[in-house]
Amino acid sequence: MAGKENNNNEEKIHSNPLKTPKSEQKISYKNIFYAIFISVVVMLAIFAFLGKDLKLSYFLELSWYWIVGAIGLLVGAHTINAIRLVLLFRIFGIKFRFRDAFVNNFLMQYFNNITPLAVGGQPYQVYDLTARGINLTTAAAVIVSRYVTTNIAIIIIALIFLPQYWSAFLNIPGIGIFVFFGAFMSFAVLVLLATVSYSQKMLDILLKLLTKRKFMKKLLSKFLKCRPLDVREILREKFQEFHRYMLIVWRRGPQFMILDVFLAISFSFVFKFILYFVLLGITNSSGATLNASVIDIWGIQELLYLVAYYVPSPGASGAIEAGLFFMLGGSVSRSLLGVGIAVWRIITYHLFIVVGTIAFLGVKKLRNYNYEGTKEQDLHDGGPDN
Repeated sequence: MAGKENNNNEEKIHSNPLKTPKSEQKISYKNIFYAIFISVVVMLAIFAFLGKDLKLSYFLELSWYWIVGAIGLLVGAHTINAIRLVLLFRIFGIKFRFRDAFVNNFLMQYFNNITPLAVGGQPYQVYDLTARGINLTTAAAVIVSRYVTTNIAIIIIALIFLPQYWSAFLNIPGIGIFVFFGAFMSFAVLVLLATVSYSQKMLDILLKLLTKRKFMKKLLSKFLKCRPLDVREILREKFQEFHRYMLIVWRRGPQFMILDVFLAISFSFVFKFILYFVLLGITNSSGATLNASVIDIWGIQELLYLVAYYVPSPGASGAIEAGLFFMLGGSVSRSLLGVGIAVWRIITYHLFIVVGTIAFLGVKKLRNYNYEGTKEQDLHDGGPDN
């Protein structure tokens, strides 16, 4: 079992039974197809746009060790995310294995990549953690606190890069407005979560605002899958639960939260560095020239990701490729950029989805095997209570 109880904790950590087949997390092969298909179509459109300027020889000239290096950076980025999860569990006195944390974070990103608006990752994380023996309250607290620190990191990075690269986004009609909207939404969500974390009075005011209008009640009832009359009470329970989670986190280890923000920024840099590394590999192998700095490529990617995940395609497929091509086109040779984005996307998205699908099916099979073994043992022993 991944989690071990610490007797000195205020809150006991109980093991949950392995999930039965009825409650298993499922994947949508249709979404996987759409994710890869849309991405490939956009890349082919970019190649068609380049026409005679496209140099496919860049693919052949790229040395294999640059590809291995890019994959290594991807693994390194997810290693940082796994360390974040291990440290957050330390707040609750739980020794969570690094291997389990790595798989959990890897599959979280996998579900983000194959779900529209990238909303599938956090629910899967909670499901996976409970299946690994962490109780639901603790699992949700860790994921919620991780979400908060990630938003803090996003805002810090946005404040650094937004003034400098605003003009790059304005080159694409309307995109600057969407970047501002993305940054504003991240900031608004963070303020909302922080407010609800500490103030019961503000929670009551928020509930009144959310449930004052009938159309809002109907909208929220569909999202919460309940009657409009029950919306306010269900929201109150969820916000109060979140309030309790965050109080636990801040009382037990604010220093871990600060460290987590630093690690979130580190993850962002390492992951965004992969594209620069690929472009650097192509230029070194082919003799082409790369004029953009690593800061330029990091900053533009960071701001693009504020917008891209509002695109309803799985994992923002297509939006990332097109956005990077148009926004970096003024700093990087378009022929070099087109091939670089294709290689980068194959490594960080297409290959990731393939490996993620295999990993998910492997974890699922192992979990079912363990469940059946536990079930047979219970029957042999005369029942789970014997």
